[in-house]
Amino acid sequence: QAIWAQGLRPPIESSLWARVQFLASGDLCAMVAVFGRPGFALVATSGAALVLQCFAGSSLRGGQQRGQPSEDPLKILFVGNSFTFGPSAFNTTEQNNLPRFFKLVAESLGHKVQQQEDTIGGCSLFMHRPSINPSGLNCSDNSSQQCWMVNNTNIDPSDGCSVNPGVRYGAQDAPCPQRLMKQDFGAWDVVVLQDNSILPSVVGALNQMLAPSVSEYSRVLRQSGAHQTRRFGEPLLAMFMTWSYYDGGHRKCPGASFPPTCFPNGTLDSFTDCETSDAWSESVAGHPCMAYSLARGYAEMLDYGAKVLVPSGLAWEAARGSEPIPQQCKAAIDAEFPGPGPLANLSLPIKLEDETLARWRGAKAQDLFLYQGPDYNSTYCDDGCHVDNHPSALGQYLNALVFFATLFGESPVGADWPQGQVVDGMALPTIDEQDARALQHIAHEVVVPYLATWWSGSLVPRRTAPPAMPLPLWRPGSEAVGGEMFGGGA
Repeated sequence: QAIWAQGLRPPIESSLWARVQFLASGDLCAMVAVFGRPGFALVATSGAALVLQCFAGSSLRGGQQRGQPSEDPLKILFVGNSFTFGPSAFNTTEQNNLPRFFKLVAESLGHKVQQQEDTIGGCSLFMHRPSINPSGLNCSDNSSQQCWMVNNTNIDPSDGCSVNPGVRYGAQDAPCPQRLMKQDFGAWDVVVLQDNSILPSVVGALNQMLAPSVSEYSRVLRQSGAHQTRRFGEPLLAMFMTWSYYDGGHRKCPGASFPPTCFPNGTLDSFTDCETSDAWSESVAGHPCMAYSLARGYAEMLDYGAKVLVPSGLAWEAARGSEPIPQQCKAAIDAEFPGPGPLANLSLPIKLEDETLARWRGAKAQDLFLYQGPDYNSTYCDDGCHVDNHPSALGQYLNALVFFATLFGESPVGADWPQGQVVDGMALPTIDEQDARALQHIAHEVVVPYLATWWSGSLVPRRTAPPAMPLPLWRPGSEAVGGEMFGGGA
């Protein structure tokens, strides 16, 4: 059990920690650094001895470098849905766009970033896979059964982006699965994967849709650009752990309103026995349970080739006051997995040392979610809220801070915050300075002391993913029309 997880920290008042070198298991660990950057973790070995391991510059196993200040930009691709591209709030035009929020944070702290996204609102990661979205197809006629050319405000036809036939997208999406291999900036340093907002809590879909997708991305990344210089020694696949809905799952079944073309083998309901059993609904009842279920699902992907886990969902729980996870739902969720998993060394939920930072307790948590206007009848709450499941500007800023702290291994305290800046051609919204500073400290406390866990993908023995489910042939007229998910749902 990590000493730091017990809340013990070096009693150093200076902003600089002592530089230490320690020989552990034959590896020279140069430890670090500036206050707020990862220093060290004391990890219990099987013999109950404590071994000092370093996390400032090298991974637990060979050659992999965490992001260090460099003249070379971090090249990062975000793959996901509307949780990533961030729809606008009611009566606003500014998107809460995670890639640009992340770039704002990183560059304000001295790290250049080149970012792109491949986002389709409401869609599963399964439909972004490179194997079903090759480049070079003739998609000029959208009656094709091979592909549809993308053309919206973010993607021009000249970009050569296409999606599977029947896959719908909106004006704020940026659909381009081909960006994985196009690599406009050179070889990707990091590829971020994010799936449907509830899918990782559905173990059948996790095993048959998410795990094969992650495994495929991992394989393709290892094979592509093998001889190119990379920031981390190899391309990193990072899992974007998302957050619980405001009141948790709040429904008996995962939902049947997803676009059929984004879930071509059936709705998430078909992966459960929710019509005759309350097992799934009880596992996501309340936000602490749902957050834990999502965390376990995303953490499991470290077994299938992901190297880094970005714990945004756990940061949201900390911002909401770290409410306890009911033991019954925790036990039921754990029973769905073959082992204790990468999060077993943590005491969840992660509690903040400074509890006053948790400014979003109770109904105040609505401020982390996207406001949809006074006439919006939300299905995500029982208290008359007017928010949906998407992040507000505050929620997305917290996500960006967690990404920064995880990928660069540094504290995000002192970062810039959205104040109407234009980043890569997109104007950002504006958030309150005091809220921004509180969120910076929350991200620091959730990420920095536990970097060994978030970067543990290289230590996990790789499991073979089940074969990907076959994709049924699309025929014109087979897709559903309308539905909440076509409006940018996640």
